[in-house]
Amino acid sequence: MKELGIVVPIVTPCTRIGELDLDSFRTVCHYVLKAGCHSIFVGGSTGRGPWFSRHDRARVCRAAADFIGSDTPLLAGCMAAGLDDMLENARAMADAGAHIAVVTAPGYFHYSQAEIETILMKFADASPLPVMIYDIPVFAKVKLDWEMVQRLARHDNIIGFKDSTGDFSRFQAPIALMENFPDFQLLQGKERFLVDSLLAGAKGFVVSMVQVDARPYVALYRATQAGEIAQARQLQATASQAMDLFDKVIEQQPATSTLFHFLNWALQHRHICDNILLPHEGDCPKMISDMADQTIKIYEEAVQTVQIGEA
Repeated sequence: MKELGIVVPIVTPCTRIGELDLDSFRTVCHYVLKAGCHSIFVGGSTGRGPWFSRHDRARVCRAAADFIGSDTPLLAGCMAAGLDDMLENARAMADAGAHIAVVTAPGYFHYSQAEIETILMKFADASPLPVMIYDIPVFAKVKLDWEMVQRLARHDNIIGFKDSTGDFSRFQAPIALMENFPDFQLLQGKERFLVDSLLAGAKGFVVSMVQVDARPYVALYRATQAGEIAQARQLQATASQAMDLFDKVIEQQPATSTLFHFLNWALQHRHICDNILLPHEGDCPKMISDMADQTIKIYEEAVQTVQIGEA
């Protein structure tokens, strides 16, 4: 399998009453792929997969598969509260054209690490798709033991691991593992650690902010791959500066909808997408729109400084 590179955890455009807007979804796919991103991930946290029905998630996955074609890797979230539903999701996403099933530890109940390992192994045994393990404690409420991840990596149907823990010292531990599993897809899920992760041997990254402006992230990836480390670190500083702003917003309004308001404002004002908000989320607070405007400006300044092409 080729490297997944920049994986976009794509938003799910919808009307303000929550109906899917697949035309706008295709527009966002077009934007990020034209900018140079490599893979699409539907039904993840940023795409609010757990909110939508399996039927709607399959519609989004099929829309992506038909639009991007078979050469672009398509990952699909299969997270659920129990193994049967996880597998039903995987079957539905396989039928809808996905290439890789992405799963976290199952939600709602508190499981031991041994129980999680058993569940994920059983999922990998029965999944019709290759499996990407997704470690995101902020939503799954558990951080996976690295020793367990090493055992999971030996499963023939587990092809990768996305780390959204924000623990870079832990992230470095898998690098030795990759010497024995050269095709294993290790992905960074936090904007602050992109260059260091790629230099350490990661096969790519999956971050929400790439949808605010993909150009600095594509340039960062390309610079790192080309060994232009000074430019890569300059762009990393831009990504970290943007995250400083976003973290200030989250400190004041820690609801998950803050991310959706932030992305929605940016996508609207860059004329990429009209809406990703649901009825219960209301209007965008001024604090969030102000920070989103500042973030757009930070990215635009980076684009001008390193002379990145338009997207």
